[in-house]
Amino acid sequence: MLESKSPFESKTFKRVYLIGTVIVWVGIWVGSAVILQGTPYFAQMIPILGSGVFWFVVVVPGAFFWVRPQSK
Repeated sequence: MLESKSPFESKTFKRVYLIGTVIVWVGIWVGSAVILQGTPYFAQMIPILGSGVFWFVVVVPGAFFWVRPQSK
């Protein structure tokens, strides 16, 4: 029989999540860089935004999509 998968197990969902997250964070990062260009806050904001990118592109998908190895 075919097992039904939850939405989080779907490969399409994983791809859409990662692509959407990357697009949003690139927009936030570029927009912030344009607005803060030439100000003393630019150098302070880039690491903060970088940590947000790391969290939503690496850590959250790892937690959502991690599959526990099945014992045989």
